[in-house]
Amino acid sequence: MKLIYALLILVVFFAGIGFLIHICSKNKYVFKYSSSKRKIEIYPAKDKFHQPNG
Repeated sequence: MKLIYALLILVVFFAGIGFLIHICSKNKYVFKYSSSKRKIEIYPAKDKFHQPNG
């Protein structure tokens, strides 16, 4: 049972992240994730100040 709950939590987590990315791209927002301190940024794509490098 513990394995099923762990898999269910993982599926829900990744589905939520995927849905968040889908909504952001649909509404022309940028979703940026940096792993050093688990920092997540969501900002409008046209904002010149927060444009991602690359």
